[in-house]
Amino acid sequence: MNQPINQTSATTHSPPPGSRREHIPRQERINALLRDLEARRASISIRFGQDQEFFHGTLNRMDPSRGWLFLSELTPYQGNLRMAAGQQIHMYAVLNASCLHFRAEALHSGEHDGEAFHVVSMPTELDSEQKRAHFRAPVDDSPGTPVTLVDRDGRQFTGNLVDISLGGLRAMFPLKTPIHARDLLTLSKLAFSDIELVQCGIQIRFASDDKETGTRLVGGRFYDLSQSDEQALLRTLLFMERERVQQCEPEHRTFYPPGQ
Repeated sequence: MNQPINQTSATTHSPPPGSRREHIPRQERINALLRDLEARRASISIRFGQDQEFFHGTLNRMDPSRGWLFLSELTPYQGNLRMAAGQQIHMYAVLNASCLHFRAEALHSGEHDGEAFHVVSMPTELDSEQKRAHFRAPVDDSPGTPVTLVDRDGRQFTGNLVDISLGGLRAMFPLKTPIHARDLLTLSKLAFSDIELVQCGIQIRFASDDKETGTRLVGGRFYDLSQSDEQALLRTLLFMERERVQQCEPEHRTFYPPGQ
């Protein structure tokens, strides 16, 4: 894994015409965001090239004078074996409800005190995916994705997911289900794509009956969402958004969906 460190400037990629990504052109702004991530020892999700698998680590340190970012050991561990010098990577982080994405180049990998570490180039261009990390991804599967909420008395309410975000969800329940605004419930089960969220709190923001459809629409905000569940949910939302963009603009064959 040990490779000599060669100072390398990050490759700048301009989006094709029609891209909906919001670009932050000023290097000072990029450095300020990276310093904020560094101070928080923020979780970083990494994807290699066109691969769909994500690996996770933290941003430990930055050295703007040399153009380097220092990342912790990745999990799953296979990600460390793939971090070779010259490897192009996509990096994602959530900061103040914004999902930040940038491209970087792996410069060096090594080991210290039995743990792997990685040095990657400082980005010169940063994207703010969908402007907000809490963009809502609609759920289009016809059978309905089941979601179960539990109140403080242990009563379970099962409905179907309407849409979901890192911030919360909306779901349809049978008419007059006793769920009300400001209720604090537990999301006990959400079998959704390749993730399953368990024992996450949800604060109900609104609940309203629709007599024509015979359903009750409920919306809530997550709390006590674990880091691992948040990362898994972010990964799923990015996949859903990529598919949505491809479906909405099939005529643009050269359009790059978020993260590519």
